[in-house]
Amino acid sequence: MSRWQEKKRREAEFALEKELASGGNNFNENLVAADVRDAAMGKGEDELYEKKLSKEEKKALAKAKRDAKKKAKEGKGGKSSDKKKNGKKENNEEEEKKSDDAPVVDNSNLSSKEEKRQQLLEDLNQNDIVVTYEAKKGGLHANARDINVGGVTVSFHGRPLIEETEIVINYGNRYGFIGPNGSGKSTVLKAIAARAIPIPDAIDIFYLDGEYEKSDKTALEAVFEVNDEVNELEAKAEELNNAMAETADEAQQSSIQSQLELVYDKLDALDVNTAEARAAEILFGLGFTPAMQQMTTKEFSGGWRMRVALARALFLKPEFLLLDEPTNHLDMEAVLWLEDYLAGWDKILFFICHSQDFMNNVCTNIVRLDPTYKKLRYYSGNYDMYVQTRRDQDMVQMRAYEAEQRDIAEIKDFIARFGHGTVKMVRQAQAREKLLQKKLEAGLTEKPEEVKQWDWSFPDAGQLPVPVLAIEKVSFAYPGGDNLYHNVDFGIDLQTRVCLVGPNGAGKTTLFKLICGDLHPTKGQIKMNPHLKISRFTQHFEEKLDLSMTPLDFFKQKLMPKEPIERIRALLGRYGCTGDMQSQVMEQLSAGQKARIVFAIISHEKPHLLLLDEPTNPLDMESIDALARCLKQFKGGVVVISHDMRLISQCAEEIYVCNHKSVTKYQGDIMSFKLHTKKENTARLAQHQNG
Repeated sequence: MSRWQEKKRREAEFALEKELASGGNNFNENLVAADVRDAAMGKGEDELYEKKLSKEEKKALAKAKRDAKKKAKEGKGGKSSDKKKNGKKENNEEEEKKSDDAPVVDNSNLSSKEEKRQQLLEDLNQNDIVVTYEAKKGGLHANARDINVGGVTVSFHGRPLIEETEIVINYGNRYGFIGPNGSGKSTVLKAIAARAIPIPDAIDIFYLDGEYEKSDKTALEAVFEVNDEVNELEAKAEELNNAMAETADEAQQSSIQSQLELVYDKLDALDVNTAEARAAEILFGLGFTPAMQQMTTKEFSGGWRMRVALARALFLKPEFLLLDEPTNHLDMEAVLWLEDYLAGWDKILFFICHSQDFMNNVCTNIVRLDPTYKKLRYYSGNYDMYVQTRRDQDMVQMRAYEAEQRDIAEIKDFIARFGHGTVKMVRQAQAREKLLQKKLEAGLTEKPEEVKQWDWSFPDAGQLPVPVLAIEKVSFAYPGGDNLYHNVDFGIDLQTRVCLVGPNGAGKTTLFKLICGDLHPTKGQIKMNPHLKISRFTQHFEEKLDLSMTPLDFFKQKLMPKEPIERIRALLGRYGCTGDMQSQVMEQLSAGQKARIVFAIISHEKPHLLLLDEPTNPLDMESIDALARCLKQFKGGVVVISHDMRLISQCAEEIYVCNHKSVTKYQGDIMSFKLHTKKENTARLAQHQNG
């Protein structure tokens, strides 16, 4: 029997004993009679010790407790009730009563959710993030499920990221949150997660902001352990039941009853009897084999612990789920499973993502952070619908903007030419000046935000004779482990455009390390042209940078000391590191901005061969397109590890699958590989569910 069931059983016994001690009533006499009849039929122990209370039984028990509490209060004397009827109060007694009833706030005993919120608020404070909003008359309705806040401004070190904009999030929608690198998406997400804007209490928030901690818990236990959540919900139910007993207002009672039903629904959803099976299914979908599910979290790498944290977020199924780049640590198989899972999310989902294919299959709405005008723009539909809608809106807006600008120019020209002529012409000029003033007061059409086309390019390092790089009969195993590769033959030249796909742990990153000489084959050999220059973009790309320096100083002091500062500025600017960003300490830049600087470094290195490991993870849409155009024009070889369909479909000519200790060419394009993988996933999940 679970702790929750045991607690409910004790509460039922206590309530029954209390009613019997006070003389009882018909309701409890019926209960006792039923218990006696059941006991006589041999059903007493099953009912008393094994049965889980249904929602109706919970409500009946709560009602009995409220009635008992009301009777106890009325039995203390009629004076207080008479005073309430006459509208009279004795201040001292009321104040003493309030002080007795008021809960004592103890920060050391905060619930896990309250503690997480305090941490987020502290993080906002430490990073000088200020959030303001427009206050509305009247409080939020306790049972509201939508979020609608106006006049929201979020500032970072005094610089507004969004300004006087609306945050509108409706229950049942799945929002993809997009915008350029460094525009402040993650900061806005943190502000929402910290409830820095008014959010109804009925909406519980789960913000996935980091990997699961290292511990002795197994991955499975880490996901389905819900003691804290159950305790918090039970405390909430107790609080609402007490509030119900203390109020006589029918409207308030109805509101409290609605909240109680939500709490009981959540408790039912966390049913411990099915928790382990549901957690195992989610973990399996995210790539954990049954054996891996029994491993402790301290045995996993950071990427796998991030998957554990994601699995827990999905298992708890909060009213409002906030995710920041959820696909970054996943392989293609896990991304496809997550895509299907989130497409059925029926509460609120709000996530930052730059994967076009993922958003097309998950999103019902797109929210774009417009860095030019500091506003949030809302679009219905998935990403492709957003692109079409925005293109049409921008076209109409540009026509209106250009027409207004022509009218203004003509009016100004007329005033300049005839403002000092004859009386008749002066009057006409004055009339047009008034017309211009009215136009300005009414507000002019804003110029549509310009979509920047970055001109990324890697210089031609020159041709090399064949063979450029050959992997011959290579086998590899880490010390004490099984073979990761066995007898692999693989060739790369300057015309190679290959995408490596396969499950995490199959050895894709290891293959890059073997090519670069960071690791050595246990058998076989890797031959390469002695003049071959290789540049790498790794998942830990920040290691190429000195984050304590500015981009300008880093290039001038460590990479290009003999080059004029103007040439360094031009190089950085071509990769989107422009203006003040060039003089900002790199530690303060977003991941996407740092990634652009790394690509500028690669351009300076002039490689023959590019090895790119998940290069799209930190990049926005515009940067992904710029990288794809750059790779298509590049004169050298390209091998990329990626699960981003947008990049792969634009620049990869061949797909190679790393799995089962080998590297094999897939006969087909990336879309056919996706469909094939989906079918395999479906069959694998069905087999897992059937044992």
